[in-house]
Amino acid sequence: MSAMDHLARAALAGALNSLWMAAALALAAWTLARYLPRNNAATRHLLWWSVLAVLLILPVRVLDRSATRSTPVTVRSVAPAIAPAVFTPAMPRSRQPVFPLRIPAGGWLRLAVGLWLVFAGVSFCRIAWSFLYLRAVKRSAHAAPQSLSDRFNHWLAACEIRRPVRLLVSERIASPMATGFLHPAVILPAALLTQFREPELDHVLLHELAHVDRRDDWTNLAALCLGALAGLHPVAAWVLRQVARERELACDDWVVSRTGEARSYAASLARLFELCRVRRRMMLATGMAGHTSQLGERIEILLRGGRPFTPRASLLRVALTSMALLAMVAVGARAPRWIVLAQGSPARAVPRPAAPVNSHGSFLAALVAAGYGNLPVDEIISLKDHGITAEFLAGISQSGWERMTAGEMIDLHDHGVSPEMLRAVRDAGFTHVEIREVIDACMRGVGPGTLREAAQYGSHLTLAQIVKLKEAGVIR
Repeated sequence: MSAMDHLARAALAGALNSLWMAAALALAAWTLARYLPRNNAATRHLLWWSVLAVLLILPVRVLDRSATRSTPVTVRSVAPAIAPAVFTPAMPRSRQPVFPLRIPAGGWLRLAVGLWLVFAGVSFCRIAWSFLYLRAVKRSAHAAPQSLSDRFNHWLAACEIRRPVRLLVSERIASPMATGFLHPAVILPAALLTQFREPELDHVLLHELAHVDRRDDWTNLAALCLGALAGLHPVAAWVLRQVARERELACDDWVVSRTGEARSYAASLARLFELCRVRRRMMLATGMAGHTSQLGERIEILLRGGRPFTPRASLLRVALTSMALLAMVAVGARAPRWIVLAQGSPARAVPRPAAPVNSHGSFLAALVAAGYGNLPVDEIISLKDHGITAEFLAGISQSGWERMTAGEMIDLHDHGVSPEMLRAVRDAGFTHVEIREVIDACMRGVGPGTLREAAQYGSHLTLAQIVKLKEAGVIR
């Protein structure tokens, strides 16, 4: 398996195992953002960014290390007369799955990676096209009338905006927008100059200046890039929508904090939507009429009394809330994995020459003698933690089965399947039986004696038929 396949397996396993934790984290953040008193939109905007950062770390915290290519540790056998060296692994012990859902390996993994690459590629192409289109709009736009430029410069000075920003007018757009990045500009549609009065134009200018002052052009670009990379993750996609929502609400608060007129600003917002409801939205542009599906909610929040319209975020609130969420992650990351990606095809009972195993030596020496001397360190630790003994390894080696994975040996041991049972399966002539079938048969009462009795009837019985005969009391 290539390094890319190992990386894809590890990433997918980490994302699937952390999905429940990501959903719980998002729900906790939503509850805090909604019910924490005196929590303004700018604070919630930063809070959702911190949640998004944690979501991107979660798959790494619960990474399925068995899916990655670990450096194999080859342990040389030692003579029985020599005391075995003490082996102290440096890697941390991995969490073991509890009743895991095993997803088989196969071509579907590459198909999933291919779909993700197509989604990311299309998303980045849309971002690039939006950038080129906005650059063309800026180049073709012309300077605003002098009276409007004077009002724009007045608001620049009054709001103490330090970024160099221009005011432009364009016939190619239908709604006002603020665009950057190194050379930000506020661009108004030409039709808006004749349809809006001066107070309404002031509201439009202030909203776009809020985007410039908050550097929403850069954060919007970052959100779009993250959406291209993680947009198929349902929780991350939902958090990105919350980021966009709070960004517009924060700009609304910014405008009202400067004018003190929430009701008149809400009226301007509704009128702008009427004029710009038929338009093409630009991904990289932030604007007053963006995300029209949230317009009713924004107007309702503006008209809601009893709350302050503060433009700045509370860094202390964001820090305390983020620490609480990180504590949740630290606790949740210790939970066992529920989804395990199978390493490959299951072992089949094909006779092979039995290899002598020194079951009285060290555990590591028994691993080497049984043909498992190149296992990764975390799998060696996993075998030992699950009670796998040198005698069990010796029995597995002498049962005649092909090489098993560490997970398969653990499954056999945890379900009480002895090496004697495996040898009985082989002696009964079952050469194409999967490990899971043997475990199921053993769990339903089939033992070595059952197989030997069934063999007296003939070799045409399947393992499933033997199970039925056992359950019906025909054989012991």
